[in-house]
Amino acid sequence: MARPPLPREATRWIMSHPDHLRDDDQLRLKTLLALSPELTAAITHVRTFASIMTNREGERLRGWIADVCADQQCGLASFAAGLIADLDAVVFGMSTECFSGPVEGRINDLKALKRSMFGRAKLPLLRKRLLLAAASRRP
Repeated sequence: MARPPLPREATRWIMSHPDHLRDDDQLRLKTLLALSPELTAAITHVRTFASIMTNREGERLRGWIADVCADQQCGLASFAAGLIADLDAVVFGMSTECFSGPVEGRINDLKALKRSMFGRAKLPLLRKRLLLAAASRRP
């Protein structure tokens, strides 16, 4: 008798694109899904959400949330409810190609610099170092 999959393995199978799974992993996932209708419902919703994100189809998100909230057995209702809190921003973020990666990187650099100087310098020196660091990273 084969051992049951570890939670980490099952999560990887669910979160991976079906085309990227090895044949034996696909077979084990099918076996697992045959045993659990709740997991089958959850994987359907997870893959739909992944498709919405990957294809930037934010307009489909409201329908996805309604489906998830109506499905009592999938266990994703609290996640969907959390998206409702700031739905317009989430839809916009999933619909456009804009992202804040460079801005987040710059903020991360500045916070690290600030942490490294904590308690060692007064505000004028910190300000000067932050401005010099920001200017030196400009393209």
